[in-house]
Amino acid sequence: MELFSAVQERLQERISPLRAWLFPRRVFLQLEDQSITAMALEGRRIIWLERVPLPAGLCENGEAIRTDSIADLLGDLFVERGFSGARVDAVLPPAASQMRLVQWPDAAWPDDPERTLSENEQQLALKTALQFLDLHLVDLDRDPPTSLLVTVPSSTLDRWIEVFDLAGVPLDRMESANLCLCRGVQPLLQEQPVDSLSVVLQLEPQRCELLVLENDLPSYSRHLSGVENQAALRSELQDCLDFWRQLRPELLEPPLLLLHGSALRDEAKARELAEAVGCHWQVIDPLAQEWLVDVSPDQGLHPEGPALAPLWGLAAVGLLA
Repeated sequence: MELFSAVQERLQERISPLRAWLFPRRVFLQLEDQSITAMALEGRRIIWLERVPLPAGLCENGEAIRTDSIADLLGDLFVERGFSGARVDAVLPPAASQMRLVQWPDAAWPDDPERTLSENEQQLALKTALQFLDLHLVDLDRDPPTSLLVTVPSSTLDRWIEVFDLAGVPLDRMESANLCLCRGVQPLLQEQPVDSLSVVLQLEPQRCELLVLENDLPSYSRHLSGVENQAALRSELQDCLDFWRQLRPELLEPPLLLLHGSALRDEAKARELAEAVGCHWQVIDPLAQEWLVDVSPDQGLHPEGPALAPLWGLAAVGLLA
């Protein structure tokens, strides 16, 4: 029996690299200034879920500052958790990208979209010149022809790619956080009235992220104060909603406030915030809504369901296909 067991162990050692090469596992990463969250799935079952804090100064405003340090952390994490060789899809930090809805001139799809964007660059009102941006266009089924433009500074993208190269972790895809959220909240918007307004709010201790959706499409995004400053957060959110109510007086229904984030731990406070600004509200929780099933061991820094909204939107590409 001992001889058979030893042979079996050696056989498994030889087969394991081949199995990993033929059937590579996939890990979904949520990149943020203060943490990285890793999630691995089997179907919709979470088999690994862990949030790893980042020391101050490694990542700022969505950009990897210390690429070597982040790479060391990632490489060690994948080896220690048994995911060496796994392929990665990643969500960029919210501050790393901008989105614009582009209605193409002359009501026709352009032959050269990048040239058309360049000719109309001033109207886009982007923070960075187009020549320094990587562009991704998502064509929408709308009339007149319309696309969703996602932009990321080329230098920011290059530094994150460098992180994965240094870590020896194969990177297949990177997406903006807002694009993932747009995809992830679709199940909650199916019963929303036509011409309705939805507001997605990521609650974090130091800085919150706001995304306004009109007819399920992103119209506006900005940073708000963190939940550590509740008075400022409520005031800024109220100002944003008042602006949209003035801009869209035809909207009769109160906006739907969709809440998520690592700082969303008390639904009573979420209800209080929504009622204070005159909104219907709902929590985006992929676990409570049974979009994902968590069977992973608790690694000690196990994020709650509302913190998984961007990761769910990233993984939904394959799960909802």
